[in-house]
Amino acid sequence: MKAGRIVFLCLAVAGSSLSGCGNGLASVSGTVTLDGQTAGGTDRYGTVSFYRESGGGAPAIGIIDESGHYVLKTGSQDGIEPGTYLVGVAIKKVTPPASPGDMPQAKLISPAKYASVVQSGFKEVVKTGRNSIDFSLSSK
Repeated sequence: MKAGRIVFLCLAVAGSSLSGCGNGLASVSGTVTLDGQTAGGTDRYGTVSFYRESGGGAPAIGIIDESGHYVLKTGSQDGIEPGTYLVGVAIKKVTPPASPGDMPQAKLISPAKYASVVQSGFKEVVKTGRNSIDFSLSSK
């Protein structure tokens, strides 16, 4: 009988980890490229921002890592509510400070239109579960 309880407990734990934490958020991740090249790098900082098309609600933001990959978070939670979103993508080149005590400088290297959720032309539908959404930006 003791072995049966252990098996049941193991199955219950495994089942709860497969179903997620029940927060109703979908996972969204992907890769960003600029002119066919990875958007990430040690001297770059970039973000992907999802704003609900209907307005309202908290935006979801993903930080573009060195490999050009991002994962969306809404506040401190991983994921985003399913729905239709307008998306903005901004990539900046970070220049180290000229002298000690100065702040690093960041210059937008992706076209400004992509940073605006209204002008970017990016509109995405996020479905329940896992979503992979890539963005290809062009400076031309």
